[in-house]
Amino acid sequence: MFYSFFGGVNPAPHKENTRRKPIAQLEQPPRRVYLPLTSGRDQALLPAVKPGDTVQVGQPVAISRGLESTVHASVSGRVTAIEDCPHAKLGTVSAIVIENDGQDTPWSGRPEPLIPEQLTLELLLGRVREAGITGMGGSGFPTAEKLRQAAGRVDTLIVNAAECEPYVTADYRLLLERSDKILLTAHTLARALGAQRAVLVTEGDKLKAVEAVERRLRRSSGKVELRTVGTRYPLGAERQIVQTVTGREVPPGKLPVDVKCVVLNVATVFAIQEALFQGRALTHRAVTVSGGAVARPRNLWVPLGTPLKDLLDSVGGLREQADQVLLGGPMMGLPLDDLAAPVTKGTNALTCLTRSERRGAGERTVCVRCGKCVSACPMHLAPAFIHRALEQDQPRKLPVLHPQDCISCGCCSFVCPARIPLLEQVERAKALVSEGGEPT
Repeated sequence: MFYSFFGGVNPAPHKENTRRKPIAQLEQPPRRVYLPLTSGRDQALLPAVKPGDTVQVGQPVAISRGLESTVHASVSGRVTAIEDCPHAKLGTVSAIVIENDGQDTPWSGRPEPLIPEQLTLELLLGRVREAGITGMGGSGFPTAEKLRQAAGRVDTLIVNAAECEPYVTADYRLLLERSDKILLTAHTLARALGAQRAVLVTEGDKLKAVEAVERRLRRSSGKVELRTVGTRYPLGAERQIVQTVTGREVPPGKLPVDVKCVVLNVATVFAIQEALFQGRALTHRAVTVSGGAVARPRNLWVPLGTPLKDLLDSVGGLREQADQVLLGGPMMGLPLDDLAAPVTKGTNALTCLTRSERRGAGERTVCVRCGKCVSACPMHLAPAFIHRALEQDQPRKLPVLHPQDCISCGCCSFVCPARIPLLEQVERAKALVSEGGEPT
């Protein structure tokens, strides 16, 4: 049975420039990588190396506190410093700087590969934790903890390959090129977690990936369902994909595990495969570099910690001045001021937009009370009312409008004919409700 979710929008996909481009290595490896001493969720990590130390690919260089994940060297070489560096989300953070020796020497302490049939829950959690795997769809939450919470409590494992964000094709190419490994891991994870179903979800416009998965499913002994659904943003959000697959609605303040589901991004599943069956830590990821301003849009296999400028150099730079540079896609991406910021575990795209492509470009006008933002919001919010409460300096009205339920998808800003930055307003209201403060 097919289900759907409320709201959503259909932005132009703009994927044609990279969907046929296989994942490729950087034309020149980075001279240095910068590995932030943070999980990306504003949690500090402790360095396990010091300047002057020699490191190898996959060697732990920073250890976690609490639930946070370990950081591993993504290149071999020498630690030159532990110093501040730009960070796309957090401004400036302390980072381990490794000078690349170009040898890519693997760490001698890399664990032995496991056999799928012998995998236990204890082995799974330990290996995923040691590999430093976090949610690679943007959440950054430690995957070992997510799996621990799901073990014995879920009946459905969902592998999220929807990738509905415009321009971004990194997950699509990963699924197309490495679907056999992803399917094997999905089946293995479902068995270890005690889930009855493993469902791989992708959108109907990704026909080549669908065909590749179907061919491999026919040859596979593992039981993984393929669910192809209509293209609509933000299908890739956890709550929306759970509702689409199972018909279950995740209540506000709850998680998919509370409705017996666990959702893993396809890139996260591939990283788990590398950790379990190859003994490799999370040191690289696929990144799409695209947008109208990019000379040669591509999908790249990038060592973590690589400065974003190096990615631009590998695609021939910009063919014209970019009106906006985003970490991520145009719907949820973060505006970038400094391309010296490094690629992190959650970086799936670098998007360089021309003025004609830029969402919301043009003069802002007044709210016309059309209600489009209300119809588009997948969380049943009323962004126009939240905007009005802020504009009228009435913070007491905010709690009953539930801005804290916002998933930051940007649908409201996308459909607003007045070009009001509604997402920014809702985020501001969310912060005010959390802090119990007044608007500034």
